[in-house]
Amino acid sequence: MKQNLGMVMVATNDIPALRRFYEDGLNWTPWVPPDENQAAYRLGSSVIFFLPAVYLAAESGIEITLAPKSLWAIFLSSKAEVDTGFAKAVAAGGRVTSGIRERDFDVYSGYIADPEGNGWELCYSPHMGPDETGALQFRG
Repeated sequence: MKQNLGMVMVATNDIPALRRFYEDGLNWTPWVPPDENQAAYRLGSSVIFFLPAVYLAAESGIEITLAPKSLWAIFLSSKAEVDTGFAKAVAAGGRVTSGIRERDFDVYSGYIADPEGNGWELCYSPHMGPDETGALQFRG
């Protein structure tokens, strides 16, 4: 399975306001039913999640005061691609917020960030990836 989905997670402390902007202002339709703590939209081949800033800080392994403005989860086709991409990012000066690790759903991933607080998660999982429409799916 070619896992080339871009998943963008945006941190906010006011999800209802952000939802109003995208839903009322841009006419985006929620991909899954939203609530006060999260919202998700599909845009092209990307899935965009709005999440609390405290969650994004915890996910990326950094202090809440350094919570990323956004976090891109890039799904790759193999663990080797994750290793290579992670090493290149570190060599280029990326700040490591976690080492590469095995996670739930057999996700193999590592987080990196730039000085502006934008982060990236490089991922591989045999159980996660885009379906034929580009939507992120869990696979049994």
